[in-house]
Amino acid sequence: MVTIGITGGLGAGKSTACQRLKERGAIIFDADAVAKETLQEPQIQEQLIDEFGAEIVRNGIVVASQLARIAFVNEENQSTLNNIVHPCVIERFEKLREDLGGRDGLLVMDAPLIFESGIDGHLDHTVLIYSTMKLRIARALRRGNLTREQILQRMALQMPEEEKRELADFVVENNGTIEHLYEEIDKLYTEIMGE
Repeated sequence: MVTIGITGGLGAGKSTACQRLKERGAIIFDADAVAKETLQEPQIQEQLIDEFGAEIVRNGIVVASQLARIAFVNEENQSTLNNIVHPCVIERFEKLREDLGGRDGLLVMDAPLIFESGIDGHLDHTVLIYSTMKLRIARALRRGNLTREQILQRMALQMPEEEKRELADFVVENNGTIEHLYEEIDKLYTEIMGE
């Protein structure tokens, strides 16, 4: 089983790239979805309440939007959140890899913080989906779940794309159509899997 991490800034096209790889037969590990699930684990909830206060919980459940409002205010809060959640996400990824055993194929971690979390050390390859800031903002606004100010605030807290370019094994430019992105992902798949 070959493991790769797909990363990129908010609105870069990570999920679209992963969808294409899924169509090619890859198993996708969505780190954001797993991180959201871990928020409801009792020991994680306890740590989050200790750090961010009881107002992040409603009816015994961590409200992700409330937590995000506090966690994405500054680097220190984001780092605190990541230090609580990332170890659980990495543990679940390692368990999935172990469960898959010696199977052939591609296991993809879809995660915005591949390098920041240190998960890159657990992967065979890292891939950056790269888009211009203007395109990323436009795509993120189209989703409709964040304001322009929130998008810019989150982008400011992420590792700069140029730094990620230096660290990634592969860089896929996503400044055109979805069809073009699919073509680039198909080429990447062929290169990594030797097919």
